[in-house]
Amino acid sequence: MRRAFLALLVLPALALVSASVAAPGPGFELKGTRVTPGQPLFDGERPIKLRYGFAGERALELRIEIVRIRSDTVVRSYTERAAQPGRRLERVWNGLTGRGKSASDGRYEFRVGPVGERTRFAAGFRLRGHVFPVDGPHGTRGAVGEFGAPRNGGRVHEGFDVTGDCGTPLLAARGGVVKAAAFDPVLYGNYVLIDATKSKQDLFYAHLTSPSRAGNGERVRTGEVLGDIGQTGNAASTPCHLHFEIRVGGEPIDPEPELRSWDR
Repeated sequence: MRRAFLALLVLPALALVSASVAAPGPGFELKGTRVTPGQPLFDGERPIKLRYGFAGERALELRIEIVRIRSDTVVRSYTERAAQPGRRLERVWNGLTGRGKSASDGRYEFRVGPVGERTRFAAGFRLRGHVFPVDGPHGTRGAVGEFGAPRNGGRVHEGFDVTGDCGTPLLAARGGVVKAAAFDPVLYGNYVLIDATKSKQDLFYAHLTSPSRAGNGERVRTGEVLGDIGQTGNAASTPCHLHFEIRVGGEPIDPEPELRSWDR
């Protein structure tokens, strides 16, 4: 009799616990999701921004993920605390992974969901880490403008020449900090050297029509206008062109493969 009496006391308590666990969670439905800009750049002039909202019963703690589609890998995640349903929400991503490195070029998705639940697709985009530096019709100088081409005095060409009409805008192929902006009357004319953001590369632009718009120590963004194609320095007798270099540890490397990749 004593055991039966204890059982009657315990069973209702167990039933109450079971009912609590089985209670349904809050509703959640994403609304009005979009990414701006339409073609985001790493370290660009406009930040990569997800705009979104959701319908639900109450405020939620949300998880926002940036996922590289090719590998289905979460490269960065954020928590939005006390997010209110029916409101316009935003999340800015600086293009860096959780380890502080620049994310690779490619297709990505924002995914959003309540913490503890599976995230859902919000919006997709393609990230680019560089832009082609000549913003207009362009060509090359052929063999004479290639990396390693011989020059007077036994030296060799340390960059790659991209031709274009004089006055064609030149863009920062990648954002960074200006290490030098000056005029060299012997070789480079008006030039600018930029320490590229989250990169081991320095990017060098020469023969600009006039001094660069960005001065020493200034911060520039990917795609920002630096100046215009010109013929200053020793380029006075050549077609208007950009002399472009990539330097790693102060040493020039062949920039042509990178330029052709960015031009695609």
